[in-house]
Amino acid sequence: MQCRKTALALALASLASAAHARLPADVQIERLSPTRIAVVWSGALVPAEKLDVGLAPAPGKPVDGATLRDDVAGSAGRVELEHASGVRPYVWIGDNKGNETTLGERVLPLQGGVNFRDLGGYRTDDGRSVRWGRLYRSGVMADLTDSDYAYLQRLGITAICDLRDSSERSHSPTQAGRIARGGRYIAWDYQQDFDMKAFAGAFAMGGDPQETALRLMAAFYRQMPAAFAARYREAFDVLKQGDGLLFNCSAGKDRTGLLAALVLTALGVSPDVVVNDYAMSQRVPSLQRLRTRMDASATQDPGMSALSRLPEPALRALMGTDPMYLSAAFDQIRADHGSIDAYLEQQLGVGAADRARLRALYLEPAPASAGTAAR
Repeated sequence: MQCRKTALALALASLASAAHARLPADVQIERLSPTRIAVVWSGALVPAEKLDVGLAPAPGKPVDGATLRDDVAGSAGRVELEHASGVRPYVWIGDNKGNETTLGERVLPLQGGVNFRDLGGYRTDDGRSVRWGRLYRSGVMADLTDSDYAYLQRLGITAICDLRDSSERSHSPTQAGRIARGGRYIAWDYQQDFDMKAFAGAFAMGGDPQETALRLMAAFYRQMPAAFAARYREAFDVLKQGDGLLFNCSAGKDRTGLLAALVLTALGVSPDVVVNDYAMSQRVPSLQRLRTRMDASATQDPGMSALSRLPEPALRALMGTDPMYLSAAFDQIRADHGSIDAYLEQQLGVGAADRARLRALYLEPAPASAGTAAR
């Protein structure tokens, strides 16, 4: 009997130790002011857990001792930190078991940005996570302010892939030299095979306008994997060089959204997380700036004018990121190529060896002990 009690005690101690060795789940950064952030989480697995939280100048860099909060109760769920003006703060979190993680803001606090986000921090199927500060996605960048440009220059972005067509870029040009070091800017002279008037006219045929918008958007997504394969292939070619990448379109949600989903999939991020990142666009407040730009263009562009007069439910569907859109694109890829991996290899030139190289370039190593990375 004593042996059984001892074995049971050891087993319980082992379970407690394993639970105690995990960091809080769902750690996120909330922007409070230009120089103040809140670090929030859902709580440690053990109420008595103590955490250290502080600012770091970059992932992997020493934590600023002046901002370090020592022995914060894991169940507290919130710490506020002040940081220097004009710099991007990274947050380091550690416990007394040697577990640690670094995270950054998902949505960058740009005054004139539209849906400008970092793809870092997402967990992969092999226990690693996407490096912060290496892969960015965005919408139109024509309204960035001087302070925005100064902020972005400090991020070390080296290349921009602009997925917009020629007329979009002419109407809202990107000042690549003020964003990317060296001003490397990849764009393509093409016109979207997309009749905006016909698109708007589909709503005049009757039926529920929201359902019509959902159907039309799903149809557009089924076309994208083939229509944008050449441009996506060049974006992956840039990624293979290891310099990181900022890629964008106008809203930063459709052409950009599919490319982001393909990049994260190639890196081994789980499908549910890929969908969550895609769907986040419609929750980003800065995306509303695109509605303002669309309304301003309505007086000059008949197609935009027709769209601006659509019922609000239809506009929300068009401006949204319903997961069914991304599913439509991935379903079409599987129908045409058999699998996402086959599409990556056959159409985008990303085979198994390339995926291994991309993971080596853009993923953090797996933690030594069990932990939950920020998402």
